[in-house]
Amino acid sequence: MTHKMIDFIKTKGFVWKIPLASALSWALAEWAGSKHPYLAPLTVILSIQLTVDKSIQFAWQRVLGTIGGVLFTVWIAPYVGLSGWSLGLLLLVGTMIAAWLKWDHALMVQVSLSILLVMYFQSKMPSYPLDRIRDTVIGAIVALLIHVMVFPPDSVNKARKKMIHFADHLSNHFITTAHWVEEGCPLSNTQILQTKLQTLFQELHQATTELDKAEQSLRYNPFGTKKRAALKQLTRQMEHLRSGYANLADMIRVCAKWSESGNFEKTNQRLWADHLNTLAKLVKQWSQGLNDPEPFRPVSKESALPIKTPVQMENYLYPLALYTNAEQVVQDFQDSDRIL
Repeated sequence: MTHKMIDFIKTKGFVWKIPLASALSWALAEWAGSKHPYLAPLTVILSIQLTVDKSIQFAWQRVLGTIGGVLFTVWIAPYVGLSGWSLGLLLLVGTMIAAWLKWDHALMVQVSLSILLVMYFQSKMPSYPLDRIRDTVIGAIVALLIHVMVFPPDSVNKARKKMIHFADHLSNHFITTAHWVEEGCPLSNTQILQTKLQTLFQELHQATTELDKAEQSLRYNPFGTKKRAALKQLTRQMEHLRSGYANLADMIRVCAKWSESGNFEKTNQRLWADHLNTLAKLVKQWSQGLNDPEPFRPVSKESALPIKTPVQMENYLYPLALYTNAEQVVQDFQDSDRIL
């Protein structure tokens, strides 16, 4: 029971951090003399995002936009009064200034909200402008302190899971390709294989995105030394996954061309089906190291020993690879012309 509770606290921070930070920020706002303490937890709720970098980005945008909007409105509002037209005028001028300062859309939204609310409330509650600035700052600070310092989101582990998921599917796709080759690369199954390959590419993109998010989040985590070391290792391992995907895609294309030529004999079909199955096992064995907390250990070299270029083909290996790639470029651009 205790273990489950600890896991919940670590993995479900979004559930308990917002209530805790909201209550704390409200109390701090009241202690600071605010008559509108709800503004502090409002900032907390908006600032605590799924990742640390997004939380920091929104928090500073809200603080900066609020300060800018409040100061601008307090300065101008007494001269224009309160009406729909004066509101529209202040919003226009405020957003034009924000655009001139090259502030992004999120900052413009915060400026506009502050102009609207301060313009309406300051005549009824003179303390509102000051409370809005102070409580927004309090809410942003409390939200970031709790989100960054207390069990920050484990973005590295999420990226690791995505990579394990992709590696498993990559291994399975090598096996599927091996069956396809063993059957003689039937044209009816080629399109299905290519569709699955596209799905695999989307998974690779998702894993890469999670890795980028983890890097951005750890950039602001003062206690993430171990996580940063793990992230560097995952980044190196991701290069292997990208390479594995690219090579599988090339092998499928070459096998399809070989089959279309009519020269893909049964002996070679069985040989390359065996090679592809061996590669599937290699990827599977390699991916098991992703779960290992110890430094990553490469798989044994014996795993892929059967796959070697025959001696009689070594002199032709590089020219054939270059011709294959060159022909693919020609075909791609010729196809592009026909589509246009």
